[in-house]
Amino acid sequence: MAASVEIDLFNACKEVARRVLWQNGAASSDVVETLAGKFLAIAEEHQDFVRKQRETDVVIAQAVRYIAHVHAIPPAGTDTQWFRNALAVLMELAVPNTGLDEEVAQFLSYVQEGIRESLANVSVSRSAMRIEDEDAAEISRMQDAGIEYGVTSDLLDLIEKLFHGDPLTEADQRFFHLAAVAAPMTRPKRAAKGLE
Repeated sequence: MAASVEIDLFNACKEVARRVLWQNGAASSDVVETLAGKFLAIAEEHQDFVRKQRETDVVIAQAVRYIAHVHAIPPAGTDTQWFRNALAVLMELAVPNTGLDEEVAQFLSYVQEGIRESLANVSVSRSAMRIEDEDAAEISRMQDAGIEYGVTSDLLDLIEKLFHGDPLTEADQRFFHLAAVAAPMTRPKRAAKGLE
């Protein structure tokens, strides 16, 4: 793990420690660092699996920060079991390690909806909303294709849902599957016409 990522993870663990120790007033830095070290050891248990599944394990530090912001409350004190359990749940959602059957997977649509609602309440920087000239031209091209060809409009609707984390209907999932099947068949035809 890169040193900066390791430091980021330890800092996130210190955030959790500060919050749970807050009830006793400003805890000494030694006490905070000792508890943060325990949280760090628990967080590091996820590194091997995450590194095999993702390009980076920065998701662990982000999950720990989420715990600090949402779940770390003073009554937890120096107990670490609550942290272990909370982190295990978040990591299973972010980097799944267990196969689900159809019935259990239905719960994930509620998680998607909750994530969408939470993200809707996060302020967005102006720079993220800025559209450059090149982007505007691409959007215009997509709009033209959507007007001319209904299937393109349907794809744009589907992409909008995916981007915002909206739950997909059965019809959406079927269309998504068909588009994925059609993609490799379309590329060679476009290449043959010199369109790629």
